[in-house]
Amino acid sequence: MSKCGIYLFLLVLLSMTGCNKFKGDQEVPAYLRIDSITINPASAAAFGLTPTAKITDAWISIDGWNMGGYQLPARIPVLKRGEHEVRIQAGILVNNLSLRRGIYPFYSGVAFTVNFVEDSIINVTLKEDGTMQTSVSLMASNKYIFNEDFERGGRHQFDTVASYGSVPLVIKPCNVVSEKFPAASTSQRLYEEYVGLIHLKKDDNCCIMTKETFSKGSETALPSNVPLFVEIDYLTNNKFEVGIISTLNNKPTLHSVVVVGSQSKKDPHPQWSKIYVDLTNAITARLYEGADHFKILIRATLDEDNEDAYIYLDNIRVLFASKK
Repeated sequence: MSKCGIYLFLLVLLSMTGCNKFKGDQEVPAYLRIDSITINPASAAAFGLTPTAKITDAWISIDGWNMGGYQLPARIPVLKRGEHEVRIQAGILVNNLSLRRGIYPFYSGVAFTVNFVEDSIINVTLKEDGTMQTSVSLMASNKYIFNEDFERGGRHQFDTVASYGSVPLVIKPCNVVSEKFPAASTSQRLYEEYVGLIHLKKDDNCCIMTKETFSKGSETALPSNVPLFVEIDYLTNNKFEVGIISTLNNKPTLHSVVVVGSQSKKDPHPQWSKIYVDLTNAITARLYEGADHFKILIRATLDEDNEDAYIYLDNIRVLFASKK
């Protein structure tokens, strides 16, 4: 067969496959509608945490069959009739990377029975304003070993690294955020009164690290080969860096994990956001090398095109999945 004939054959085969993907007993799908996924406030309160999240995707399984992930808001076609069990799990962008989408292991899924009807839209939870929202919970097996919400009356859990020529992290009332970011409504901080601020001017730097040292053999020891994350709420017009400091033979070494970009570069009116920083590989590698002490590090320098920088931070948490 000539090359031309082969290409024609493949084209016909692909077109037949495309036409027949809904063929069979059912040709018209039902649709499952999900606008957003939030955190159940009661589950967060059980840990003494605020229910902030940035859930970008819904991962769906029906009767145990994985349907994959769908970016929210989503209208998902389902070739099913009648009652079936649907399970929804919350998906995130790991390290804010669109190519690293996945189920967040620290949020529980929700399961329910749905009666699918062809050519209809199923709203599992329909709110009064017409949006469909489902709520997931923080897993009871989560182990939170660090939480800074800046609600301690002027004290926080970060040290300034003086050798870096660093400006300090300071605590500010939530309402001052609108002075620099008018669109960032204080309603987004419903559960809190204070946030952390890194304010940089010309020639300023900031380098802060946790007062807490996560050491081998301690109650806050970091594990290897299990999901290990830092969560950070942020609002910024300047990039900043998140990483770790590991200590081996009394020698500390800095390891950068992710750089969080300036929100103002993409949006003139940024809102509060959240990043899920994956420390799993970084910590596991350092533990294998023999490091026995760790700190979480945040640092920043003034962007070249900035006159001054406002980096607001909140709800900085270090957590991992307890080994079964």
